[in-house]
Amino acid sequence: MSTITPDTASIEVLSQEIDDEIGMYRIRSGQHVYYLTISTDVFDMDTMCRPYLLLPRLPSLPEMPSRKIELARNEDGSLAVTPCHDPLQEITFTWHEKRIDVLSLPQIKRLRRGVFETLYEGRPARHGAYCVLTESQQPSDGPLIAPEFLGHLTENGRLMGFLMEKLEGRFACLDDLPQCTALLKRLHGLGELGLVHGDVNRYNFVVGDDGCVRLVDFEHAQDYDKKLAQEELDSLSAELAEETGRGSTITTVVTQS
Repeated sequence: MSTITPDTASIEVLSQEIDDEIGMYRIRSGQHVYYLTISTDVFDMDTMCRPYLLLPRLPSLPEMPSRKIELARNEDGSLAVTPCHDPLQEITFTWHEKRIDVLSLPQIKRLRRGVFETLYEGRPARHGAYCVLTESQQPSDGPLIAPEFLGHLTENGRLMGFLMEKLEGRFACLDDLPQCTALLKRLHGLGELGLVHGDVNRYNFVVGDDGCVRLVDFEHAQDYDKKLAQEELDSLSAELAEETGRGSTITTVVTQS
């Protein structure tokens, strides 16, 4: 079976997760995405961890019998390629009419695992895992609580993420305690849709040039609970006074091949 040549510009690793037993990869080839699971005895760990070493060692992806593939070694040392036909996990809860192909978005900065800065219709945006407020949870009156939701992301036709605006501004500090407290109370007080944010470090409050504060990063959010909501409010002053950098995002420039 042929292999990918190192200068094939249309091949790139979109994401990877590697442990002691397997590596899991999302690999783009042209306008298609392949999902590879590779046993760690197939290649050495340097190759498993470094896309520029891994890609030339792989079988030609367009010749694969499936877009979901497992690679292992046969007893004679040859490469065993096994197609997997189990359906990929897909998000089923949707509330927005917009669908955006994730492959159409440039990855400008990697903000953290699974979350990237991009450009969409000429404006900065960010895409990632499914942890945002639905439109019904944004208040119908007054300023928004969170960034504007721009649409659901698709990959190979399956729903797999979201796109939202990138907020411009500064991180909150202790001087912003009244506004941050009011914002949290608005989040808690959304009736049946109320939430506890779950991570009120100062870097999750963004203060715009107009003084409006909005919350980001809802991955730890849960349904409203009176006790948890009060604990969240009680911790807010200490969180806003934090100066160690705990909770801040380290950004990495993503170079496109």
